[in-house]
Amino acid sequence: MLEIKRERAFGRTYRILSDGTPVARWSAHAWKSGGRVEVAGETFELRSGKWGRSFEMLAGDTVRAEAHRSGRRWVVTGEGGEYELTRQSALRGHRRLVQGTRVLGEFRRSGFGTGLTAELTDVPLSLQIFTGLVVVSLQHRQNTAAAASASSG
Repeated sequence: MLEIKRERAFGRTYRILSDGTPVARWSAHAWKSGGRVEVAGETFELRSGKWGRSFEMLAGDTVRAEAHRSGRRWVVTGEGGEYELTRQSALRGHRRLVQGTRVLGEFRRSGFGTGLTAELTDVPLSLQIFTGLVVVSLQHRQNTAAAASASSG
């Protein structure tokens, strides 16, 4: 099981665990999607581009994984091939990771919306981490938009 948890209640740093063992740490940017990810001594940069319609995980100048929005789904490519990140309903925050016709697992909010869990099968750990961070970034956007909408009314 993959878990992404905030280190502090209102902080922007997350611990990433696989089956209860810490495997990575993410320091999210404060004002835009992305941030630095440390995995097994290697540092990656998570970037958002094209007005929020794409994400990349870079090791130096090399793209290790990427996600592009296409309608209601995200196409994720990286180690292990091509996947789709879909959401069945706008009302539910769950997102499924699919390869072909096979559902590999689902990302769910945890801890009052401050974290994420996923039970994924046959997905390389680096791609699980990347996809999880994309989902957390999308949740941040959704929460920010909802807060802005509530405060303007």
